[in-house]
Amino acid sequence: MDRNKRHVRYVTAGSGSAVGTYRMNRSAAKKKKKRDWRAYIRVLLTLAVIGAIALAGWKFVSRERGRNGIGRIIRIGATLSQSVTPFSDNVVFYDGTTLHCVSSTGGNEWSYQIGTNADYDATEKKIVAWSGNDIYILNEKGRLIYNNKMSDTIQFADAGEEYVAVFSGEPDQGVITVINGNGQTVDNIPVSDQTLVDIGFFKASTTSSGTAQTELMWVLGLNTTGSVISTELQTFQPGRLSIGKKSIGEHIAYEIYDSEGGNLEIVTTREILRYNYRLVESGNSTLIYGYTLQDVRKEGNTTYRLLIPAQEQTGNMSIGSVRLMYGQVDRMTHLPGNCLDVRLGKRAVYGFSSNAVYACRFGDNAFQSFAMPINVTSVLGMLTDNRAVVASGSEIYVVELPL
Repeated sequence: MDRNKRHVRYVTAGSGSAVGTYRMNRSAAKKKKKRDWRAYIRVLLTLAVIGAIALAGWKFVSRERGRNGIGRIIRIGATLSQSVTPFSDNVVFYDGTTLHCVSSTGGNEWSYQIGTNADYDATEKKIVAWSGNDIYILNEKGRLIYNNKMSDTIQFADAGEEYVAVFSGEPDQGVITVINGNGQTVDNIPVSDQTLVDIGFFKASTTSSGTAQTELMWVLGLNTTGSVISTELQTFQPGRLSIGKKSIGEHIAYEIYDSEGGNLEIVTTREILRYNYRLVESGNSTLIYGYTLQDVRKEGNTTYRLLIPAQEQTGNMSIGSVRLMYGQVDRMTHLPGNCLDVRLGKRAVYGFSSNAVYACRFGDNAFQSFAMPINVTSVLGMLTDNRAVVASGSEIYVVELPL
């Protein structure tokens, strides 16, 4: 104890009052020590509570940052020239001889060699790749489930959930080969008197109960035999051949997808047409003249369509506004700044400028702005877990988006 601060006095043994004074001073010293100790404990408890609150706040911010701000930005081992494509919540790219699949965190998932001068198409669970006459079908794990040589040069192929369609031959004189998940050929459909434009798959109910859905195929071509070019659309049930045929007319169709109720929507330069799987009109068309469909996404039972003014998709003009359509909603919204691309996420519309991301939740009327720490030069697509695949120069990044 510090001699200058202690409270006791030294007295003789015969001084009773002095002894009483000594005892009182000693008792007071003990009480003070207890008060000091309790104060020390209170300080420790306060610091512990503050630390617990800070830790909980840090965890909350870490969890919420993908919704309230730009989250993780991961550079993946690919370049812009390597045919980079979103693949569910992964990314696939072709380096000139080999297909590579990497996760959104940058880790390598698998690689498969398919040779030179190849191309591919990817769905969420399947990849079909081709090189010359060779066709390869891989599952989401990169395992080969089919490989064969077609009788002619492959022009392109398309993958569905259950089937794969391969078009080989000349653009106006060839064969569509439909292959099932067991590697068996179920159809060989000849193509003539038209230029084949595209093939795709969709699901619809073909029974009166309307419960079970079947994977069907659509084929889009240009009929060039007449004096006026017309767009021709056909639908097929694999193994049962044609189930529908429709002439769309002279307006070029550039996007086809399935929407609510298993219907097909055909987007032309003038309107969005709606047909059932037999290509019988199933609803009123929507006039979109002056707009171009930029993105479409189906979440649950709702189909979201994102359009931009047609003049803003040509040349080097930037995007200043978007038109969002879903259900009974048809709304124009202005972006806070000019964008080089706009896309649909799981819950929001995203606009990408070189140094910012603008986000507007479905149902909201205004965009929020978020700074982007990298310089974005192009947008390559969206992953299923609300991340975007973007390019900065020749380098490729996966960006965790807000909201």
